[in-house]
Amino acid sequence: MALNISKHRNILLRILKDIYSEPEVGPLLGFKGGTALYLFYNLERFSLDLDFDLLDKEKEDFIFRRILEIIKEYGVIKDKRKKRFSIFTLLSYEEKAPNIKIEINKRTFGSKYEVKSYLGIPMKVMIPEDMFAHKLIAMYERLGKANRDIFDVWFFFKRDFEINEKIVKKRTKMEFYKFLEKCIDKLEKFPEKGILFGIGELLDEKTKIQAKQNLKNDLLFLLKLKLENIK
Repeated sequence: MALNISKHRNILLRILKDIYSEPEVGPLLGFKGGTALYLFYNLERFSLDLDFDLLDKEKEDFIFRRILEIIKEYGVIKDKRKKRFSIFTLLSYEEKAPNIKIEINKRTFGSKYEVKSYLGIPMKVMIPEDMFAHKLIAMYERLGKANRDIFDVWFFFKRDFEINEKIVKKRTKMEFYKFLEKCIDKLEKFPEKGILFGIGELLDEKTKIQAKQNLKNDLLFLLKLKLENIK
């Protein structure tokens, strides 16, 4: 599929504007994930999808209906499901373009959010230390399936963001140092070949070259450094 970053970005922003301009919808959704990092914290890769937390579980049916009504204005809804832990929709805005996945998680794990503005639109955005915690867990759980997680965790470390260790402990049922040890062990066994699979087209050429050469070793060093500092 051909990715036109400018067009894809415009669709994402228009959907976000529609969501957070609705007084009955915006306050119920906490924005998070790659696109939130890209827009508010200068993540050095493009992100294709929109991820949220549902902040009031009793409003699940209402949010599901409203999201479908909002996104149908931008193309064809190829999939829509209320899953056990999330609300999932898949939008095709152009036949040969990548789809936009919009996923709303029903579990927040005590995450916090702050209001941040983009192009004049205020949005509830997950605080970075909580996003770091969730992304680190996602990397561990999806290693080899979603390599963008490796890049994102590396980005968090390079920017010296704090990690909400309480969220890691709550989700993994492990002490933080033990979870770091498991992350290191799993990443050491992960082959460097294909480390950019699925995210190559989301990076500019300079970042792509640097990531291909150094991403795994850099991240292993940063994980070990973090582990050393807490032991």
